[in-house]
Amino acid sequence: MLRACKIALTRIKALAIFHHTKHNKSMKVVEKDKVISGMLRDELKRCHEMLDSLEKSVSELPKGSISERKKRYKNKVYSYYYLKYREGEKVISKHVSNKKVQEILKKLAMRKKYEKEMQSYEKKIAYLNKILRAGKRRGNGNIA
Repeated sequence: MLRACKIALTRIKALAIFHHTKHNKSMKVVEKDKVISGMLRDELKRCHEMLDSLEKSVSELPKGSISERKKRYKNKVYSYYYLKYREGEKVISKHVSNKKVQEILKKLAMRKKYEKEMQSYEKKIAYLNKILRAGKRRGNGNIA
């Protein structure tokens, strides 16, 4: 999915470069702007939808990290696992059973992956908004 977005963004950049070159004089600049701006708006809409979807997925996953506490009792070492996370200023530690540790570690890894994807989509959205605003300022057609 991320690779497809990179390909789409590369195509958009290529179209933006094409827009600024003076080739293809049979098509007026306004017509090119409508096509390009339409594609940019579609990509922007898709990025917003993906970002909303990722935010929803992240909100359902646990946050924080797993920490292990070891206790010694009669020459034996016992391990206890806790999920640590913040709620405002407080650090909260919740006990996690040994059976659920692997499951929670997988969910935490998924959350981290989704948060990275969210950052890339936020950058793409900012870039697309910048391109669309620049087109408006130049007055090259009806972009919005």
